[in-house]
Amino acid sequence: MLLINLFLCAALSLQAQQLPKGTLKGKVVSPEKLPLANVSIYLLTAKAGAVIKTGITDEQGSYQINNVPKGEFVLQATSVGFQEFKSAVFQTDDNTRVMDDIQLIAQAHTIDAVAVEGRVPLVQQRDGKLILNVENSTLAAGNNALEVLQRAPGVSVDKDENLQLMGQQGVNVTIDGRQTFMSGEQLATFLKSMNGDQIKSIEVTTGRSAKDDAEGSVGTINITLKKNRLEGFNGTVLASAAQGQHFRGNSSLTLNYKKNNTTLFANYGFTRNKRQFDLDLMRTISSEELTRVFDQEASLVETNKTHNYKVGIEQRTSERNTMLLQFSGDNDDEQSVNRSHTQIGPQVGSVDSVLNTITDSKTPFNRYSINFNNELKVDTLGGKLTLDLDWTAFRNRSDIAYDYQTFFPNGVLVRDPEYWRTAMPVNINIYVGKLDFVKNIGKGKFESGLKYSRVKSDNNLAFEEFVDETWQRFPRRQNHFVYTEQIAAGYLDYSREFGKASIKLGLRAEHTQSNAHSITTDTINKRSYLDLFPSLGSSYSFNENNILSLSYARKISRPNYRFLNPMPYYIDKFTFMLGNPYLRPQYTDGFTLNYTLMKMFNFTLGTDITNDAMVESLGQNAETGESWIQQVNLERSMTSYLNINAPAQIGKFWTMNNNLTGIYMHFKGAIADSVVNQGSFFFQGRSTNNFKLGKGFGAELSVNYNSPFLYNVYKIHTRWGTDVGVNYNFKDQRSSLKLAATDIFRTQKNNVSTSFAEFDSQFSQYNDNRVIRLTYTYKFGNLKQQTKRTSTDSEEKNRAL
Repeated sequence: MLLINLFLCAALSLQAQQLPKGTLKGKVVSPEKLPLANVSIYLLTAKAGAVIKTGITDEQGSYQINNVPKGEFVLQATSVGFQEFKSAVFQTDDNTRVMDDIQLIAQAHTIDAVAVEGRVPLVQQRDGKLILNVENSTLAAGNNALEVLQRAPGVSVDKDENLQLMGQQGVNVTIDGRQTFMSGEQLATFLKSMNGDQIKSIEVTTGRSAKDDAEGSVGTINITLKKNRLEGFNGTVLASAAQGQHFRGNSSLTLNYKKNNTTLFANYGFTRNKRQFDLDLMRTISSEELTRVFDQEASLVETNKTHNYKVGIEQRTSERNTMLLQFSGDNDDEQSVNRSHTQIGPQVGSVDSVLNTITDSKTPFNRYSINFNNELKVDTLGGKLTLDLDWTAFRNRSDIAYDYQTFFPNGVLVRDPEYWRTAMPVNINIYVGKLDFVKNIGKGKFESGLKYSRVKSDNNLAFEEFVDETWQRFPRRQNHFVYTEQIAAGYLDYSREFGKASIKLGLRAEHTQSNAHSITTDTINKRSYLDLFPSLGSSYSFNENNILSLSYARKISRPNYRFLNPMPYYIDKFTFMLGNPYLRPQYTDGFTLNYTLMKMFNFTLGTDITNDAMVESLGQNAETGESWIQQVNLERSMTSYLNINAPAQIGKFWTMNNNLTGIYMHFKGAIADSVVNQGSFFFQGRSTNNFKLGKGFGAELSVNYNSPFLYNVYKIHTRWGTDVGVNYNFKDQRSSLKLAATDIFRTQKNNVSTSFAEFDSQFSQYNDNRVIRLTYTYKFGNLKQQTKRTSTDSEEKNRAL
């Protein structure tokens, strides 16, 4: 299906580029013959209605569309507050054609704000970023943020729900441009607690400018939340119910009030998510004296009850100054029960003992954040000074009870049942201050800024065993670990255009001070280092349909606080995670070449060379049967990739977007007392198809595929899935109903194996992805946009760029 889609895209591209090509010129005026600026102009094919070219009118109401192919077309003009205009069919040739003036008629002062939403494509390329517009997606409705992120170009999730970009770990996730300061399990928990209906778009980039944080050796995924700019009072109510292996559902309320220069906003959401994770794991631990096989089946049922909320005010204090103050929070009550059955013996099929385990955990996750932002326009030429202050706190706790019972094959207990329990409160405080300055100087733009952040993470693990009818502390497994990190940064950026070419140069400096203090073992590991992160970007527009850009950036990924904690964190009796206080940051030199064709097709070719790559290492003890994982630094990893994003319009009812990524990864260095020097090629593909069925009905079909590949010492097996959805928009334009089913063939399984040195294991997991979901949305209050137009940086202009 992907090959057919790409063939169709190529055919449309060739058709659009046939020679000769001409130029269209014209003006858009009001009934009073006054020029209208910022009107969106669309050149459509006469038969299929596909968008071939776009334009925007200037202050004199004039527009010009260059490189128009020969054929029959229709011209369309849209602007908020005016009725849509569509011309009769006309013929183009290789000459310049001056069109008759387009006269737009005002709609009785207001127009529905959603009148031109359909013009926003699913995927756009802008400023070196691939942007996934999910605001009106059927399949995104009712899902959480982690589920929505997986649909972005080049984004995937591994078996532990860690985000990957172009097949690599080390992704920096931001929300509205602000760092989350989370990774791994914490980030996954946070994203699962965020309602996907709050998301407007997802921006994916493998590059970086000096203004951006250097964190994120692979790239950055930025989540842009919805913002309401309508006058008066309005809001949205959403209710969603879903059935997988267990029932789940969520609801939300969004409120917005805007009058003159003041905007008040608030939202609240509640989610009850019950999921089942089915796991099969087989490990073989061998030595010269003994071989032991662990054949484990497990079923984890996890229930999350999440409250998320935000309230804030945006105040325009003058023509040049705007302030924003907002408070947001998430409260997630997570409870899970994991039941596992492990057969232990010298070989497969031969059992000496059976271990039955019940793990009962309660893990509340609480996040609170306050943000203050002030933007001052220092001149009328785009110069501005922006202050951003953030405070974020995580107040979490993990209480786990372990019940172990070991039997002989005949059902007789080998020993008395064993009971463990752990409690670990986690308190994290994050303070961030940032000041950015932008100024146009001559024909170029100068940007500079300062940033300071301070993070303190306090983890205090208590471990107890039930011995002699009483709970007793286990001294060797107690662990109090405090980690602090301070980063002071400054940057300079300069960009300028030279005709059809442009260039951007930047340099960022970051000084890091960290202190990893294990109070239990009385060990301190301090670090202080200064890093420079240069960046370079250049682009050349052969014409508006052929744009080539090249960029380079140096980036960093610092270790997760949890990875630095030297004490073991037990998953069950025989498996645990072990921290590494000597884990170093990894540094990446990233090169990216991007080509945009016809403002529609995007080709991204890149190479990332990473030194001191942070990867997962293995360890095992043949005598006890224990195995563990630990993050270590590998000498080097290299990843090269080609990402192709190709949309297509088939007739008037079928819109398609195809994303295909080919990746080659290579790992080299010492790991687990051995040496790895291997790589593999694989590809990821996703085709998203939207259908207009008429009379308010629409449908969506998404198919994705991941081929097998080697990641470090692990073989990741094939995974694919199919999602479908249908939606209906009621005639009142306020209500919509969406029905979606994900992973309908139950094929989104995580199958992983390793056969490296003495390590031999196979892992299979299914995360309850097959779900059918019904979502109802109702918008109330004022849904009309005033016709007053004062800013040249309009929404229509942004969509036309």
